[in-house]
Amino acid sequence: MIGPGKKANPYLYSLVVKHMMHGPCGEMNFSNLCMREGRCKNYYPKSFTEYTTHGKGSYPNYRRRNDMRTAKVGGHLLDNCWVIPYNSTSLLQFNYHVNVEICCNIKAVKYLYKYVHKGHDKVMFRIASDNPGSDVDEISNFQNARWMSPVKVT
Repeated sequence: MIGPGKKANPYLYSLVVKHMMHGPCGEMNFSNLCMREGRCKNYYPKSFTEYTTHGKGSYPNYRRRNDMRTAKVGGHLLDNCWVIPYNSTSLLQFNYHVNVEICCNIKAVKYLYKYVHKGHDKVMFRIASDNPGSDVDEISNFQNARWMSPVKVT
């Protein structure tokens, strides 16, 4: 997962090391942003496994080979257990952190539906006069700015 290797495709290898390596966290760095109550909230390092399987909580456990390759990140040698899932085509095109996960259950479909039908952004503003006696009807302003969609209707 670190990529095809430093010699086979040095540019892709450098992008994986630069953008797609998690951490180091845990015992290597307890002050990392991902640390919650003494462990990584993203469950890194992942374990080596021969096959991709459907994991607990709808996230898959991706195949991670123990090919003994490492990359130096933050002063530590990290292996495939620390690589965030990626698509090499997207990584090469955008030269940016692009996390790629498999969505394969009903929770993912519900999330995507809710996200797509979220509605447009809204802004509420008021032009006020210097008159101290001008009242604002906050309740009607809130009701006028509300958005009801099929996702929110129960």
